[in-house]
Amino acid sequence: MERDKWGISITTYTCMASVLSAVALLSGCQTDKQPRLRFGAFFGSPIAMEFADPEHLGTHHFNFNLNEKNGMVYTCRGGFIDLGHLREAADRTAYLREVTYRNLMGKKTKFSFRVIEPSRYWVKLSYPENWDNQSPEEKEKTANEVSIQMGQYFAHISLVWHEILTWYGFSTSGIFSEKISAFSWEDTYSDLLGTNLAVQALGDSQQQFDDAMTKLIYQKLKELDVQPPEVARRAAKQIEGEWFTGGFYFFVDMKKQNFEVGMNDDYITPWLVPGICPNAKPQLCPATSLELLSRHGFKMKLEIEPRVWEKGKIYHSINMEKAGNRIQPEVHFPKIMEQIKKEAG
Repeated sequence: MERDKWGISITTYTCMASVLSAVALLSGCQTDKQPRLRFGAFFGSPIAMEFADPEHLGTHHFNFNLNEKNGMVYTCRGGFIDLGHLREAADRTAYLREVTYRNLMGKKTKFSFRVIEPSRYWVKLSYPENWDNQSPEEKEKTANEVSIQMGQYFAHISLVWHEILTWYGFSTSGIFSEKISAFSWEDTYSDLLGTNLAVQALGDSQQQFDDAMTKLIYQKLKELDVQPPEVARRAAKQIEGEWFTGGFYFFVDMKKQNFEVGMNDDYITPWLVPGICPNAKPQLCPATSLELLSRHGFKMKLEIEPRVWEKGKIYHSINMEKAGNRIQPEVHFPKIMEQIKKEAG
């Protein structure tokens, strides 16, 4: 299978000829393979949780591969980390970097994308005044730097949006509501950490993306002082009754949520379980920044068009006047998060 220089498989489907035009109209032409969904490890009970062995995590794979191992780990400085969340966040970043790079090199002022969830994201771009005067090599270098940062930002926004959607009842599977696990204590930290590792992997010109991510995950977990599965299981049992109560997934009462989402150049602070690693200090995870865009003279506006049943609830929660308006993350996410905090009590 053909791969680009980051090691991501890019599947190109050729639109059918006239005899298959009806099929083409229904399915459309796809040029990029989207990142795959990975389910989280939290199922509501330490007995039901899947705890990964940090010494045997296999290799990271953008495409499905049984060699990749996921589950929950506990780290002294990063608390619980859900590897499924981390890996999916990294792949979202890589995919959206590719989408952005292609549009930048084509000097597109408008483009859209979707990623896993049915919502569509709309981007408006303005270019630096001297863009047309730059050499192809200069454009490629700038587009590469800027697209990595934008890919991380888009991925981060999409992951926060996923948590918002699930809070209001969205189901990825289309069957069961995921509100029980929305903004659980490990989600947002794991997600943001995944995007940060992806930025490092995408900036590594010596390795393919999957290989770089495999190495970075092991390195980061070691830096965060990852613990063996039995310690992670003990930490989960210790917070049962304090952070959550109940049994298997549907009977869980989530007593505490982490509503830090890392907007506006902020950080997300991991939750450490008291007594598991005495005197351990949390390692904050820095949020995405668009500093490179302004430095290079770009301007960008991102909007989200919800295409989910939960749209009405979300719009009503912040008194949006017209349901046809799109969500502007920088404007509306803080308002939505404030409302969610009120609802959580």
